[in-house]
Amino acid sequence: MRLFQRYAARICRLRAVFDEHLYAVVTVAIASSAAGLLAASLIASRDTLVRLIALSACGAVVYVGYRVRPKARLRRAARIGLRRGEFHVVYQPIVDTRTRHCVGVEALLRWGHPKFGAGGPGLFIGELEGTRLLSALTCFVLREANNALSQPPFPQHWHISVNICARHLMEVCFVEDICGSAGPMLERLVLELTERSCVERSPRVVTALSHMKQRGVRLSLDDFGTGFSNLDLLADFRFDYVKVDRRFLAMRGEARMQFLKSVAALVHALGAKVVVEGVETAAEHDVVQHLGIDLAQGHWHGKPMTVEQLRAFALATASINTLHDRTGTEHGA
Repeated sequence: MRLFQRYAARICRLRAVFDEHLYAVVTVAIASSAAGLLAASLIASRDTLVRLIALSACGAVVYVGYRVRPKARLRRAARIGLRRGEFHVVYQPIVDTRTRHCVGVEALLRWGHPKFGAGGPGLFIGELEGTRLLSALTCFVLREANNALSQPPFPQHWHISVNICARHLMEVCFVEDICGSAGPMLERLVLELTERSCVERSPRVVTALSHMKQRGVRLSLDDFGTGFSNLDLLADFRFDYVKVDRRFLAMRGEARMQFLKSVAALVHALGAKVVVEGVETAAEHDVVQHLGIDLAQGHWHGKPMTVEQLRAFALATASINTLHDRTGTEHGA
């Protein structure tokens, strides 16, 4: 038995694996026959790395398995996937509610992994938050967006919104990472931050965002009203945009009208613009336009697109805008 305890202790000495740790679940089974060994291996062999030790002295076979827990497996798969080119970026249009012209896009990360990426970023982003890997993925999105959107037919007045994680914002290398990865796109960049990312107002966060503003980068407060809801964040960080989550657009009756109208009045008083996410119908667009919401984003205006699809969208949009300008029925923003 002491032998088993020593062997288990050796497995449990965790080593760093891709900047994380290997969390081990040790399974020990003793079998006196090949059939017993097979049964033991079937019980614990799913997602395991197996070691077999033959103890000829006592005529027994010891099965020892250790399993990587799902979170560690996901992080390891993401790091390998980034190296193998499994990630890509899609772009969703952001339109001016008054003119319905596209004025920007949000760059969104997608993962081609058959298991972890199948459900979209909601399946893996949360598990990667707090790790260095998410910072690397942010830089990847910036580089991809810069390479894709810096050339025609994409209008150079389009802004490009990118989500920033709290951990990356706290790192010393944050400003250098953003500037180096965004390249010439920097002056068109909008950094989307959640309330949780900057609610602590640490000196490092304040300094980093101040440097970004000095370089012409705009800031957007994402998912307004769903986090800590500290209204003084709007004034302290001088946000250029405030994004309202779809759940408020989906509210029924007078509550929706009053909430959106109040948010618009508050944000406009601070010199920022309101963006409503999740606009899915013409009726919802009419509502946000009527309430004075500046910008809208959602499937009604365009689903997330590959760069090839966005290129076709940009060409079609340019043709429509030119026709409107010539006929005098509508003017660009």
